[in-house]
Amino acid sequence: MKKNILNSLFLLLSLCITYRSHAHIGSSGVVFEGNAGKYALQVYVQPPDVIPGTAKVTVITDGNDIQKVHIKPIYYWFGDEGSPRSDEAFPVANQAGRYEGQIWLMNSGAASVQVEITGNRGKGTMIVPIVAIATVKREMAPSLGWMLAGLGLLLVGLLTTIIGASTSDSLQAVGESSNDATIKRRVRGSVIGASFCGVLLFVGNNWWNGLTDDYKRELYQPYTANTKVIEENGVSVLKLQIDSNSVKRRWLSYAIPDHGKLMHLFLIRKGTMDVFAHLHPTRIDTLNFEAQMPDLPAGKYLLYADVMRLQGSQYTIADTVEITKQIINGKAVSPLKDPYDAYAITNPLNTKEATVKSDLITICGTPGVKTKLQDGSSIVWEADPKKPLMTGQFYDLKFTIVSPDGTKAQLEPYLGMMGHAAVVKDDGSVYIHLHPTGTVSSTSVVVMQKRLNETSSKPIFLPTTAFKDSVDKIMTKLSVMSETERDNFLMPNMLHPDNKREHHNTVNFPYVFPQAGNYRIWLQVKRNGKILTGTFDAKVI
Repeated sequence: MKKNILNSLFLLLSLCITYRSHAHIGSSGVVFEGNAGKYALQVYVQPPDVIPGTAKVTVITDGNDIQKVHIKPIYYWFGDEGSPRSDEAFPVANQAGRYEGQIWLMNSGAASVQVEITGNRGKGTMIVPIVAIATVKREMAPSLGWMLAGLGLLLVGLLTTIIGASTSDSLQAVGESSNDATIKRRVRGSVIGASFCGVLLFVGNNWWNGLTDDYKRELYQPYTANTKVIEENGVSVLKLQIDSNSVKRRWLSYAIPDHGKLMHLFLIRKGTMDVFAHLHPTRIDTLNFEAQMPDLPAGKYLLYADVMRLQGSQYTIADTVEITKQIINGKAVSPLKDPYDAYAITNPLNTKEATVKSDLITICGTPGVKTKLQDGSSIVWEADPKKPLMTGQFYDLKFTIVSPDGTKAQLEPYLGMMGHAAVVKDDGSVYIHLHPTGTVSSTSVVVMQKRLNETSSKPIFLPTTAFKDSVDKIMTKLSVMSETERDNFLMPNMLHPDNKREHHNTVNFPYVFPQAGNYRIWLQVKRNGKILTGTFDAKVI
């Protein structure tokens, strides 16, 4: 009885669905840096823990000439025409240039937050892609459940009494006493009232169960995979097979390249975190990918693989893989098949010396301390080593690279951007693939902006059976391009606003640490045609 009353009368109080981004692991917040017209902005979107629910949006502007800041959600499948009116974000006291506001997220799926700035430099808008998706059905507190059940029983009793009285006492003349006929009518009315309440509870319970089933079908389940490393013709090959039970297979047919690759895969040796690899597996079919392995030390490795779907939604597949072949003299047996693959070895956590002998060794750095890279150049994390890093605070992680002769290093684009970074917590519970634009891929921005430029209320392009062949053609086209052609093809949509075509020796990554703990950051840049990997440790409180 309690369950029926709760299900029927208090539906919304129990439909609490946690929202979190599934593009990375352990962090639901979205960090993005870019331009809105003539304004440079940093935006942090903290999603709600229920859907429908409100997302907190923080906007940091570059000046004091801002008049208004408006924000609103835009859903991929509904477009700009189906979006609600914007809400205003208000200045934060004693924090110049900082604005905060809230928006309602009513639907699951690919979406974005549109930020509109009005000021002395005119109007400007910026799109911040996000993903809203139900992941957990939260349980109601028992005390609240019993209280609501009691109120429900009281309502049923009152309704039954009212119907019984309306068919008996209300028909009596003034001053007339109750008789047997009156009592019979009251009982008959009460039975009818109770039956009516029972029908309402039955219909409401079925309605509730139907909605619950719909939510269960829409609940996000992380992609899982089975990964192994085998020897083929004397070369170690990583084979990743996505578990078909963890994903709607038809959607994986609509993967799109992100930074020119269908998959970005990271390997970190578990526990010691002293070995790192960034690989780009080739797709064999919808569920199977493979990549040539570097000659890495033996051990168990954490694996994080990023893929992107048609609507610009990013997914991370997490797994572990065992490598049994020991490293040979710290050098790869043969050149890697993909020239954009790279790996590095450093010292383990909580030690200052590497346990593996290798020409690839780079000692892990810390904020403010200059450390060596593989080609003899140096890198510095431009941060105050005496100032602790805090959770929930917006940071612009800035790194400067200096040539061996002390001059500014001449950095080159790497997969269409001036740098890539992976941030991993020591227990593997947090993983983020960072770009100079933040936690959001520039490809997602391009996909969402293209969708907003359409006038149709539905996307003009819908998935077709031919789309797999289209992706294959794109990947083939990219693979035969020269490096210059490839960079020219990727860079128009992927360069951070501050990272123009001219050479420079700094790269910035906006980020908000989601949890306290020990983190290791791997920064990758390109210089003189060689991919360099710098490693840094950070303690967050």
